[in-house]
Amino acid sequence: MDAEGLALLLPPVTLAALVDSWLREDCPGLNYAALVSGAGPSQAALWAKSPGVLAGQPFFDAIFTQLNCQVSWFLPEGSKLVPVARVAEVRGPAHCLLLGERVALNTLARCSGIASAAAAAVEAARGAGWTGHVAGTRKTTPGFRLVEKYGLLQAVRAARQAADFTLKVEVECSSLQEAVQAAEAGADLVLLDNFKPEELHPTATVLKAQFPSVAVEASGGITLDNLPQFCGPHIDVISMGMLTQAAPALDFSLKLFAKEVAPVPKIH
Repeated sequence: MDAEGLALLLPPVTLAALVDSWLREDCPGLNYAALVSGAGPSQAALWAKSPGVLAGQPFFDAIFTQLNCQVSWFLPEGSKLVPVARVAEVRGPAHCLLLGERVALNTLARCSGIASAAAAAVEAARGAGWTGHVAGTRKTTPGFRLVEKYGLLQAVRAARQAADFTLKVEVECSSLQEAVQAAEAGADLVLLDNFKPEELHPTATVLKAQFPSVAVEASGGITLDNLPQFCGPHIDVISMGMLTQAAPALDFSLKLFAKEVAPVPKIH
């Protein structure tokens, strides 16, 4: 599924409510900055100042749409960013551009950071010759889960797989005995949690030999550095909490400009 299709997964009512809550949190009272900037028409250029994967356009759009601003994108969702890159342009009343600036940048930076980390994980897994699925976990930020899950999907780009995971019965297990019991009880997916690689692969081998149709997921303590050690022929899914907990945000800036050509920002 392409990026435009992924945006359809975002419930419009939920998205609008999230945007409203973010803006209210960022400016809960009188907006004194509006007295300085005024309400005249203005424009701002969005610049990417660090490499990674661009993700979060629907949230960025929704924030500025609610503020009566228009966004024009120069790069499609999911693009690989090579700094310094002019990503988009936003037009609208000056005070509205400034009101949405920080919320929009925070959301885009965080979502793009997660997408970048997920893409790096997929690349590392493929580099190890593994063809299974890299997934996130429920270790997400309250009030920001939709953004983080969306960022993960930018790397996976498989709606059918994403939907299938939500429909499976998964049982977390800490030993081979528990895994066998879960499979016998009808589990679709057995999560081998906090297994070291030298324990994980023998356990998965035995389980798959008895229950070939049961999917095996590895999780717990998996990072980009040690990910290849968890890849194996009997592992179907590798879930990584660090994709949402530890992914660094990308660096974006939104610069107002009065001339026809927006000045290129410097990277410090």
